[in-house]
Amino acid sequence: MAADSEHAGLEYGTLDVAGVRRGYWLAREPGGSPGTLLMVLHGSGMSGKDMATIFTRLATRGPAAGVTTVFPDGWGGVWHIARPPSGEPGLDDVAFLVALVEQLRGTSVFLAGMSNGGGFAEHVARHGLLALAGLFLVVGTIREFSRHAQPAPRQRTAVTIMAGTGDRAVNYHGGPLRPPGVGGWILRRRAARHGDLPSERRVAAVETVARDWAAGNGIGGPAFERPAVSQLPVTAGDPPVTRLTWSAPGCPPVVLYRIEGGGHGWPGGPRFRPARFTGPIPRQLDATGILLDMVLTESTSDVSGDAGASSGLEKKEINPPLPRR
Repeated sequence: MAADSEHAGLEYGTLDVAGVRRGYWLAREPGGSPGTLLMVLHGSGMSGKDMATIFTRLATRGPAAGVTTVFPDGWGGVWHIARPPSGEPGLDDVAFLVALVEQLRGTSVFLAGMSNGGGFAEHVARHGLLALAGLFLVVGTIREFSRHAQPAPRQRTAVTIMAGTGDRAVNYHGGPLRPPGVGGWILRRRAARHGDLPSERRVAAVETVARDWAAGNGIGGPAFERPAVSQLPVTAGDPPVTRLTWSAPGCPPVVLYRIEGGGHGWPGGPRFRPARFTGPIPRQLDATGILLDMVLTESTSDVSGDAGASSGLEKKEINPPLPRR
C-alpha cells in the first residue's frame, strides 16, 4: 500500500474482488491497529479521495481522533444497489466492502455515506449485508425498492441521518429521483449506464426511513411516536436545523438532523456546485465532527452489541433478493 504524496498519511490500496480490481484510500495513525473502522462512501461521480480530503476532511480528522477511516472507490464513481452494470457483470460492491473490512481487520465497523453512497450504505445496513456498530447517512438516495424488499432492517444499530427539506436532488418526502437541470440530466444518464431502471429511481421519505430504524432498534410506545425534538442554535446565513431523536433504554438511538429548507451537500463541507443547484447547506453544522462523536461514543457502548449476532446475520450472504420490475 502506497502513501499519497499530496496528502501525507493517506494511503492507496487495491483489492481484487469477483474478478474486478477495486481501489480504496486509507487514513490511520502510523502503526495503529484498525479495531474500530469507519468506512465512508462517496456520492455519484466522486471518489474516495474526494470524500477523504475535500468533503469530510477525515483524511486528517479521522486519525487525529484515533479513528481508522477507509474511503472505497465506487466502480466508475457509482455504487450499485440494484444490479451490476452491463459493462462489468461480475461487479459486486457488497463483496468489496466485506472484503475490505476483512483486509483491514475491522472489529467494530461504522458505515457512512453521502448521496448515492448514503443510499448504498442504507441498503447494505437494512439488508444485513455487513454487521455494523453504526450507520451515518447524509442526503442519501435511499431507494423505495430496497425498502420494499426489506421493510424492517435486519440488524440493530445506531443511526444518524442528515437531510434537507429543500433538497431538489433527493426529495425529503420521497418520490421520483429527478435532480433538476443539466447536472440532473448527467446523473440520470450515468445511472442508466450503471444499470438503474427508471422505475427504480424513487426514494423513500426520510422520516419514514428514520422510523424504520427506530422500530427495528426496539424503540416503541411514546418514545417511538413522539421523538425528542430540539432546535439547534441558529447561525446567520445557515438554514435552521431541527434534531429529532428516537431513544429508549437498551436500544441503539436514531437521530435525524432535519435541515429546514436545506439542500444537497455535506454540512460543514465545501459547496461542490453553485447554491442555485445544491440549495443552502449549513456551514456551521459539523457533520464530520458529529460522525466522529458517534463513532467514539458507540465504540464504547454495549447497547448495539454484536450486530451480526443480534440480528442472526449469515456472514456468507452477499446479495439480498430484490424485486424485478
